Amino acid sequence: MTSRDPIGTYMRTLASRLGQLDKADAEEVMREIEGHIRDVVEQAQARGKTTDIHALLQGFGPPEALAAPYVAHIRTGAPPPAGFGVIQRVRQTVTRGLYYSGGASGFGVALGLLLLALAKLVQPSQVGVWSTAGGNSIAIAWSGSPYLQAEELLGYWLVPVALLASAWCAELTRRVLRALRRGLS
Repeated sequence: MTSRDPIGTYMRTLASRLGQLDKADAEEVMREIEGHIRDVVEQAQARGKTTDIHALLQGFGPPEALAAPYVAHIRTGAPPPAGFGVIQRVRQTVTRGLYYSGGASGFGVALGLLLLALAKLVQPSQVGVWSTAGGNSIAIAWSGSPYLQAEELLGYWLVPVALLASAWCAELTRRVLRALRRGLS
């Protein structure tokens, strides 16, 4: 690579043309374009060739012309420029994965707490929250006292505490999923 100064100048000019976008949107466009430039340079270096930075930047076109379709897409919903869809698909894939794993985890914990409350009603001596004699550790168990000289902390209070925690966890999960769903659309 000959010099990074032309790239820096090009990127600063591009950033000024993207100034009418939200900061996050402008930064995303900047990362995408800079990533394309770096990919071309790195591929050339991997082949043992030097890159004509000026010719490379000319291939992208003037910063004003490059910024225009991105701005139009983000502000008015015009068709996205080539390459922009890749970032959107990656974002949706990450959001979708987070959506399903977060839902499974959150609702799984809520279900576990609900089952704990019901189990306390069915087998009160076997289900509880115990503490060691010194209070150094606490265990939630469905098998009786997990320690030799442990004392049960909550007794039947475990039922309303577990039910409230279950409801809180389910509601929190629902709200997080609603926010993530907006990211999918």
